[in-house]
Amino acid sequence: MIYVHKVGSVNAIVEDELDVKGAWKAVVPTMIRRTDRYIQLALLGAHDAINGLKLEKGTALYMASGQGNLAVFKRLRDQRYIRKQPPKPVDFINSLSNTSGFYVAQFLGVSGKNLNVSRLGFVAETTLLLAQNDLELGREKQILVGGVDELQEPATFTRRTLGLCDERSLGEGSNWMLLSCEREEALAALEVIKQEMDLDALKLFLNDVQDSFSIAFGQRVSETIKIDVMEGLSPAVNLFEVTSGFYETASLYLLNSFIKSGEGKLIFVEMYNERFRVVQINKP
Repeated sequence: MIYVHKVGSVNAIVEDELDVKGAWKAVVPTMIRRTDRYIQLALLGAHDAINGLKLEKGTALYMASGQGNLAVFKRLRDQRYIRKQPPKPVDFINSLSNTSGFYVAQFLGVSGKNLNVSRLGFVAETTLLLAQNDLELGREKQILVGGVDELQEPATFTRRTLGLCDERSLGEGSNWMLLSCEREEALAALEVIKQEMDLDALKLFLNDVQDSFSIAFGQRVSETIKIDVMEGLSPAVNLFEVTSGFYETASLYLLNSFIKSGEGKLIFVEMYNERFRVVQINKP
């Protein structure tokens, strides 16, 4: 069991047209040089979570993303193959996998492990599991975990990249939580169930839960699966939902939202390739 001490989120759907640079200047008047929109989005969410708190110097930073900074790769492609020019040095540097994490760590004044996780499916849950393991094994004392995904245009490109066949709203976000093994003054306890499950195993797991709880589903869980799972639960189990466009790390926005406004226990279920992962939140 690990504990959540701070949370912060920036979440937008495609219709919101989030002005990241303007939002950053509203909270920190000085723009950090050599950053692009993706890095600024990461900084904005981390700032919302920490909000002036002085972190321990050795705090680790684990950053998750479904696609990473695709915008910079598109710029590099255009520079190389359309304009027939060498890449701009800033774009080349910002294309490195953990550059965003570097800027966040620099802004917050921390110098611990800086880890970047990017994959399609369970990316936020996998990053939380890595953080949980490292905290429980004593490898880290405090970890700032973030998930950042930027909306890419055109929408048809993004849908193909994400493997979406429906017309659901797309989104983007930067969602962060500060984790440790210290229970004192924590906002909530968090546990990532280590085993992936099939549908039958998920139903058995839920039926074995003794405490009352609410349930929430990730964006890749189909309506058919949701109905199937809910039908096997007690009518007393509440469904916790938030409004969000689709992006790979949106599960962190849902977890943060429950920590901010929910009560009791939440069981969060995400699905990928007919497999399920579960994250539990307990609020005191």
